[in-house]
Amino acid sequence: MNGGRKIDLEALKYILMGVVMVAALAFFVTHPIKVIRYDREPVEVQVVGKEIADRDGGKQYLLHCMKADGGQETLELHEKSIGERFEREIVYKQIRSGKYYKFNVAMKEEFGSQYRTVCGAVKLINGYTLETAGQ
Repeated sequence: MNGGRKIDLEALKYILMGVVMVAALAFFVTHPIKVIRYDREPVEVQVVGKEIADRDGGKQYLLHCMKADGGQETLELHEKSIGERFEREIVYKQIRSGKYYKFNVAMKEEFGSQYRTVCGAVKLINGYTLETAGQ
């Protein structure tokens, strides 16, 4: 008789584990984790000027750029957009006016900035000019 009771307790333990697992799975299926993924757009530009502006008591690192079509755009280096491996101030200092760069940029809404934001690493383009960009 004791052997039968032990089997019932073991069976009950597995049944309860199964019910908990099914309940957890049902919860995650009905309440998925929402991750907003913004698109990154690669842009190739010439940096024509740099500026550190004060905004709401903080510093705003701006890059004034010339696009291949002759249009101008201001991009921002935001602390959250650069990533954990880079520091905004160091990246800003390494970017030189008059040089051509390839940036991945995000929309300004993603980081709450006034301008489109440079995301991740910055790539210097050697041998790139506005003339070769149009070809």
